[in-house]
Amino acid sequence: MNGSVTQAPVICIHEDRSTHLVGAKLAVLSLLKHCPRLPIVISCPAPPAAFCDWVGRLGARVSLVSYPELKNLGWNVKPAVLLRLLEAGYSEIIWVDSDIIANGDGLSPLLSHGADTVVATQEAYWQEMYWGHPQDGKLRTLAWGLTPKRPIPFVINTGIVRVTDRHIHLLKAWQTMLNHAVYIHVQTLPWYERPLHMVGDQDVLTALMGAAEFTDIPIVLLQRGVDIAQCFGPSGFTPAERLRGLFKGLPPLVHAMGRKPWTKPPRPPAIWNARQPFLKALREYYDYLALELSPYLPVALPYRQAVGDEAEWMDSQTTVGRLMIAMTGGSSTLQSFPLSVVDGMTRRIRRFLKIAKSSISPEFYLQESPLEQDAAK
Repeated sequence: MNGSVTQAPVICIHEDRSTHLVGAKLAVLSLLKHCPRLPIVISCPAPPAAFCDWVGRLGARVSLVSYPELKNLGWNVKPAVLLRLLEAGYSEIIWVDSDIIANGDGLSPLLSHGADTVVATQEAYWQEMYWGHPQDGKLRTLAWGLTPKRPIPFVINTGIVRVTDRHIHLLKAWQTMLNHAVYIHVQTLPWYERPLHMVGDQDVLTALMGAAEFTDIPIVLLQRGVDIAQCFGPSGFTPAERLRGLFKGLPPLVHAMGRKPWTKPPRPPAIWNARQPFLKALREYYDYLALELSPYLPVALPYRQAVGDEAEWMDSQTTVGRLMIAMTGGSSTLQSFPLSVVDGMTRRIRRFLKIAKSSISPEFYLQESPLEQDAAK
């Protein structure tokens, strides 16, 4: 690789699911528009020929890399890809999840932080609450057998992660913990049965950043609702954050967490469906409507032609959805505002009643950290 290119900051987007490549395309197109000075590297372990052709038409700012051995690692692939790019010569990388779309230049400000600083984001509000469990990083750090030292007041969300070549040790530690046998076993469980410190890769990074070994690494978290809209369900982007957006504007980054808008079926489910109970059918319709009115959709619509046949999911199929879009002028902050209020109230009730609490699971606590085990080998 050319040294003058690899030493420049770069955006990294990874995707290895053919059904989700449309999300990667929208991320790339929006970043090309809003972050014109930042080159983009797309990581895809087995890119289809059509996707390679599409990337090839984007110009010199976008390149495609393939690491076939990293296929099917899901969200646990992040440290591996980042380490590969650092080894290739890139000195500063901003990881962007493929379900994030840019509504403005929310990434260039990350480059103003010193090379020693890691930048990530705050977790979505309702994800962070975990139905009343403590959300600071101390519990996670202790459960991984590490020594807590630095308070981490918010769970770290890894949808955006900025690292430099000074963070290789941290990335290797993160990778080591993600490769631990207990963590790998836990990942076979449904997410709601996983212990709090092993739900996913971001819980592991939260544990590391609160540990004594890594307190010398400064960390900055983008603020949810201000720097990024964390759209985990209708109320992930909370009613209060939406009202703020009416005056300050939609955040420059929009994260379609959980189910993706492009995965909704071509037709909405029938509410009056004799094959299943009414409440279950109503819930499926509600979930469909939430995807149809996601804040992600209005930001994605200008790129519809550029993604071609893969954009049919952008069409509104429900009468309720079309009515709410028409009444709000297709506003990202308002079109699903009623759903946000209802969803937020429901989650508060569930939390009060302690329904669907996530698991602490002391049986999965480690007595010795994987980092100590690795050093002893």
